[in-house]
Amino acid sequence: MTNPGQGVTGSAKWALLIGLVLWSGHLFTVPGQTQLELGISATCENAVLIVNGRIYSGRPFTLTVPLGETVTLQAVNRQLDNCGVQQALHYFDRWDFNGEPYSKAPQQLRLRAGQVPFTASARVQAVYRSQRADFCDVAVAAQEGPEKYLHGTFIDVRPLDILGEGGGVTPFVRSFDTLTDIFLQASPQVSFENITYRFTRWEVEGAQVLSPPIANPTLVTLRCRTARVIAHAIYTVSTTPTGCPDLTIRHLYVDVSQVSPTAWLLNARAYVENIGTATVPAPSTTAFSLNGQLIGEARTSPLAPRAGEQASTTYLLTAGSYILTVTADSKQQIFECNEENNIKETIIKTP
Repeated sequence: MTNPGQGVTGSAKWALLIGLVLWSGHLFTVPGQTQLELGISATCENAVLIVNGRIYSGRPFTLTVPLGETVTLQAVNRQLDNCGVQQALHYFDRWDFNGEPYSKAPQQLRLRAGQVPFTASARVQAVYRSQRADFCDVAVAAQEGPEKYLHGTFIDVRPLDILGEGGGVTPFVRSFDTLTDIFLQASPQVSFENITYRFTRWEVEGAQVLSPPIANPTLVTLRCRTARVIAHAIYTVSTTPTGCPDLTIRHLYVDVSQVSPTAWLLNARAYVENIGTATVPAPSTTAFSLNGQLIGEARTSPLAPRAGEQASTTYLLTAGSYILTVTADSKQQIFECNEENNIKETIIKTP
């Protein structure tokens, strides 16, 4: 860096920029898109939707959103006297994302452009139904034996409930209605106080258990029959003495420095840690992506329990907004206790 009083020739500036490109090992390109388009509608055109504070009908329209910004959706009508030519009451059921159930929350559903699954142009629709449904609370817990509860066990829940909440750590409660098919999925193994527990089965009270779409013992599909449902993920102490590894991104550090009037150098450093109870048996790969496009990979050594290692990459940016995603064991080379905690994200904005 020069002092303010010193001159720098144009050729020197270009030499510096070219050197940085060669040093980073990447081409000077903007990764992926800088915005996405959301197609928003309702199954009843006379429904009223509020999107980012503006009122729309249920007719389809397209909203263009810069990456990193939040979209707030609200279905004003909990019920409609008719839906087109159907002269019958219709009730709000859910929000669909690309034709699949995503959330049961009629109000204040918040989506961030660029965050999974909203990483590409998509369709979001408010779905209404003609049947009336009652509300149902689903209490989720994990336990080993009749009296020992494993608090802090992560359970995935789909779709999001009427408050916009999904998976969580046990114990927790999610609220749906009686016409909802609810998917619960447990981690195959969990570790507490140097003891590893292996998932064995689900025990459900107050709900109809449906056949899951795939043969996976950790996944159960429920349909409420009563106002309160209890779902217990049952674990047993693992007989494997070595336990299992569990890689995660403990910390993510980002530094962006301007190297020319139109270019910035990104320096990303991630601290990869094994929070499991067994050593990671082989090297793994830590991947860095911008807006879903791979910009760098780093080799991570085998790690003992509670050991960590830094992985880093550099990249040249132009002005814009970016979602930086770092994924431990990105090539899924390591069997882990929990495969759901390998990703960490942050937003980067340059002028």
